[in-house]
Amino acid sequence: MSGFVAERRRVYPGLDQVVLRSLVLIGAMGSIVAAQAAGARPALWGQVLLTVLAVVLAFRPESSAGTVLLVGLAYVWSMTTEPMSPLVLVAAAGMVLVHEAAVIAAQGPPAMPVDPAQVLRTCRRGAFLWLAAVTVWGLGLLADALPDGRLVYAIGLTLLLCLAVGAVALLRPRR
Repeated sequence: MSGFVAERRRVYPGLDQVVLRSLVLIGAMGSIVAAQAAGARPALWGQVLLTVLAVVLAFRPESSAGTVLLVGLAYVWSMTTEPMSPLVLVAAAGMVLVHEAAVIAAQGPPAMPVDPAQVLRTCRRGAFLWLAAVTVWGLGLLADALPDGRLVYAIGLTLLLCLAVGAVALLRPRR
C-alpha cells in the first residue's frame, strides 16, 4: 500500500505581474507627491494609511482597498492650496495608473501571465480617462476666466447639449 505525501510548492508571480503591482504603488505615491507639491499638507497618519492601502491593493488587486485608496487620494488633492494647478494632471495620471494596473492585475492569480492585448486595451482606456481629466481641467480654467452671470450658464448648457448629441451619435446601434 502506498501513501500520499503532500509536497509544499511555492508559486511566484511572473515579472509582468510584479511590474503591474509595482505600478499601483508608483501611481499612489505619485498622486500624493503631486498633491503635496501643489500645497497639500496631509497628516502623517493619512500618508501612512494611503501607503498601507496601496500595498494591500498591490497584493490583493481585487479587494475594495482600491476604492478606499482612490477616495483617499482625491481627498488629499482636495486639501491643496491651488486646486487648478497643472499638478492635478499628474495626480490624475497617478490615480488612473493605480486603477488600470489593479484592474489588469486582478484578472487572475499572480502566477498567470498578463495578456498583451488586454494591456493595450486597458492602456487605451486609461489614456482616454486621463484625456477626460485634461478636458475637465481645461474647461475649469476657461470657466474661471469667464465673467459671472448668464453667459456661464449658457455656455454650460450648450456644452451639455453638445455632449448629449455626441453621446447619442456614438451610442446609436450600428447596422
